[in-house]
Amino acid sequence: MATNRWIYLLAGFLINLMLGVIYSWSVFIGPLESIFGWTRAMSSGAFTLVVAFFAPGMLIGGLLLGKWGPRKVVWVGGVLLALGWIMTSFGGAFADPEFIFADPTSKQFLGKEVTVNGKTFVINDKKTLEKVIIEERGGVGFNYGTLYWLYLWYGIIGGLGIGLAYNVPIPIARRWFPDKSGLAVGLTVMGFGMGALFLAPPSVVLILNFGWSYAFLYLGILFLIVITAAGAVLKFPPEGWVPEGWTPPKPAEEPEKAKVHVAHKDYEWREMIRTKQFWMLWFWYWFMAAAGLLTIGHMKVVAKEYGADLPMMGTTAGVIAVGMLSLFNGLGRPGFGGLSDKIGRRNALMLDAALMTIMMYSFLALVKALGVAGIFIAVILVGLAYGGVLALMPTYCADFFGAKNLGFNYAVLFTAWGAAGLLGPQLAGFIRDITGRYEVAYAASGTMTLIALILAYLMKPPEAD
Repeated sequence: MATNRWIYLLAGFLINLMLGVIYSWSVFIGPLESIFGWTRAMSSGAFTLVVAFFAPGMLIGGLLLGKWGPRKVVWVGGVLLALGWIMTSFGGAFADPEFIFADPTSKQFLGKEVTVNGKTFVINDKKTLEKVIIEERGGVGFNYGTLYWLYLWYGIIGGLGIGLAYNVPIPIARRWFPDKSGLAVGLTVMGFGMGALFLAPPSVVLILNFGWSYAFLYLGILFLIVITAAGAVLKFPPEGWVPEGWTPPKPAEEPEKAKVHVAHKDYEWREMIRTKQFWMLWFWYWFMAAAGLLTIGHMKVVAKEYGADLPMMGTTAGVIAVGMLSLFNGLGRPGFGGLSDKIGRRNALMLDAALMTIMMYSFLALVKALGVAGIFIAVILVGLAYGGVLALMPTYCADFFGAKNLGFNYAVLFTAWGAAGLLGPQLAGFIRDITGRYEVAYAASGTMTLIALILAYLMKPPEAD
């Protein structure tokens, strides 16, 4: 049985790989804004909603996990995600039928003539596009019906589905691998971090060749097939099972000095939220995740607007950067998870916060100074740091509050990630719309991650108080 337990990590990885499509959102921003005339804050709202409803989905999944078992919860999550994407593909039906943005594909609007208030315009650049929408139509060309349809199906329904499915592989990995908990959790959630690496390039191909609506349709079908198939093999180990030859460690007499802490009891969520350690972890999670989501949600457009989105290898540097960010986001998860098993959770927590703080303050400076090379360096380091966040938090939650109730306890802690989704991408979108740039957003994010570094330094287990 010990050797077979690796199949649960593989299944969890594949499920998370599909759920990680959330990180490929930036490749949809440009086409959707061009077709429907949305502002950056409006398009960012879709990403904000999917992140915000991810957390409630986690809570629902945590409640259902003990009643339904892992397979049914994953299946429901996969169906909701697939349904959200498939229904999103029909959003063009709600576009303004009298205007060019009703066109369902992303490459057919250029060069077309549009008559507005007796004036004829040729839509061949962004300036003309904005003139038609804002000056001549008074903003009524923003296609709100399609926008709200996107918010409902992609944002709310898709977000709930991701949360439901995401909450299952983590506690399964923790229970099957008590001897390598940091590494096992990291490998499982690595798929989530690498979602954009595998799904952003085909998304771009689908958009360019078939249009945005068919991209959503085909990807939704893919999610349904992979998540239901991988979910079929998931199960918890028998009660009391431990790996052969492994002896469970006992709680340390001086818990604050233990390299890897062992909880002295299994906390219920109501007990957990009454500890100061929970709130220290919650705010650390919030600040660090907001920094990573800011970068992920605006990656491709930042590359373009700061002059680093140059043609490369049959695509552009911005698209490559999205893939690189996804790759190192994924690698950072087993990297920091395994590192925390060796150097201790608290040391890994401080190292992660220090790296993210440095990058938030220097990200745009690197891009402006080094161009394509700068953005590649920046996304590698931010990806590693952000990946570490998603590996360390479920591991810390189990270390401090026990593995028995990890499914729901981590869902409660995960609300910090949902709050980060409300803060990071949306705030950056508003700041960019107001100032025309991203400097203020990255500086504010750097200050928050600096606070996270201080929290990590002060962190100690509940029993050490």
